[in-house]
Amino acid sequence: MHSTNPAAAVLARSAGQINFGGVAAGATMSGTTSKALLYCALTVLVGYWAMTYSLGYIIANLALPKALMFGSLIAGVVLAFVTLFNPKVAPITAPIYAVLEGAALGSVSAAFELKYPGIVSTAVLSTFAVVMAMLVLWKFRLIVPTARFRAVVTGALTGIVLLYIANLIFSLFGSQLLPSSGPVSIGISLIICTVAALSLVLDFDTIEQSVEAGLPKYFEAFNAFSLLITICWLYVEILNLLSKRE
Repeated sequence: MHSTNPAAAVLARSAGQINFGGVAAGATMSGTTSKALLYCALTVLVGYWAMTYSLGYIIANLALPKALMFGSLIAGVVLAFVTLFNPKVAPITAPIYAVLEGAALGSVSAAFELKYPGIVSTAVLSTFAVVMAMLVLWKFRLIVPTARFRAVVTGALTGIVLLYIANLIFSLFGSQLLPSSGPVSIGISLIICTVAALSLVLDFDTIEQSVEAGLPKYFEAFNAFSLLITICWLYVEILNLLSKRE
């Protein structure tokens, strides 16, 4: 079981773990689905509040609310690593992570919304549509995550990470590796969005296999946390892509 999502990789390492509590003590797909919906709802609600607050702050101060944006972002990253290294705490950390992610994304979204009115609602709806489409494609086995499929998506993700790191290094020296606009920039964003969408298929499949392996109940929260990571990444990439249409 291999996925592009680091959280899903933890599921793979935990597969085969003995569950002495019986079926009732094991993770289920329904439990994972309920928690995933809850965490996504938390992220959206907090994100809406953070975006509304940030828009008012930007208009009043002509600057982003950096304390909210960077504070929630850093705290979210730290909490994510804590959850990745200790899945047992997921029932506590996952909903907190959802709140922090909502605050960070809401702050970032405010800047986009101010420059491109209506872009956030389009990005949210587009993200929902992509998630549902990939779920249907996976559920009806129209896309089968074979070994080659996994290898291609994983390789693509590795390339994207290296590209982002290289672009960050270039930016430290006052330059830029990736174009911010134009056909090439749009093409790169389309490729990244596609990889993010295909990553969902691997996540769905990995979660199903982990449930079949009889992992403990707390993996429901961890499974939902895993999905939230990919969904939020997909949203950011769609938001970035839509901003390049202008």
